[in-house]
Amino acid sequence: MEDPKVFDVELYGHLAQVFDHTIKSARLFHIVFGDGERRPLNITIAEAEGGEKFWTSVPEGRQEEAEFAGKIIAAYIRDYRRNPACVTTTDKKLAAPSLFD
Repeated sequence: MEDPKVFDVELYGHLAQVFDHTIKSARLFHIVFGDGERRPLNITIAEAEGGEKFWTSVPEGRQEEAEFAGKIIAAYIRDYRRNPACVTTTDKKLAAPSLFD
């Protein structure tokens, strides 16, 4: 089963549309926020020197938003893989493990 290429998640109290792209071997998520205030955000998974993976914005500079949105997206994808017919993810589920777990 493939992950969805376009899906909605709740971020900052509003629905945001997420587009999943693969560029070469990198997975990139383009987020369009539904609040009308935030600019669209591109995030991807990066790896630190010690091998630790983390969410980062592309271009860099919106790290806090990338970490926050990345956790929500990871939770959505995990839920989708378990039950593709019934997935709802909001930022109220922040206790979820990361996509890397």
